[in-house]
Amino acid sequence: MEYVMVCMGKENSPPAPPVDLPDDIGSVLQDATVHDLRESLIYAQELLQYNHEPTEQIEPLPGEEIVEIKGEGKRFTVLKRQPCADSCPNCPHGPYVYEVTQEKRLNGDTHFHWAFIGPYVDEE
Repeated sequence: MEYVMVCMGKENSPPAPPVDLPDDIGSVLQDATVHDLRESLIYAQELLQYNHEPTEQIEPLPGEEIVEIKGEGKRFTVLKRQPCADSCPNCPHGPYVYEVTQEKRLNGDTHFHWAFIGPYVDEE
C-alpha cells in the first residue's frame, strides 16, 4: 500500500519574506531545509533573548494588547487588555495590572512569571 502526502493550501512558490528583511537572509531561508529552518528559529529566539532588554521580550498573547510596561531589571508592572471568550463583543477587557518577574529555571533558562494584581484603577 502506498501513501501519498497532500499539503492543503501549499502553493507552488514560497511566501514572500517580510519587506524589512534583508534579501540575502530571505534567500538563505527560502533555500533552507525544514531541519535548517527549525534550527534557525531556535537560534533566532536565542539571539532575541540575548540582544534585547526584558521589556522588549514581554509580548502579548493572541488577542491581548499591552497598554504599558513600567520597571527595570527583572521586575515589571504590565498593564494589558485581554479577551475572555470567542463570542464576546466587548473584548478585549481591562486593562488589568500584572507584576511580571524574569526568573531563572533550574536548567538555566529564563522565563517570565506573571502575577495578576487586579483591574487597573485610574487614580486621577
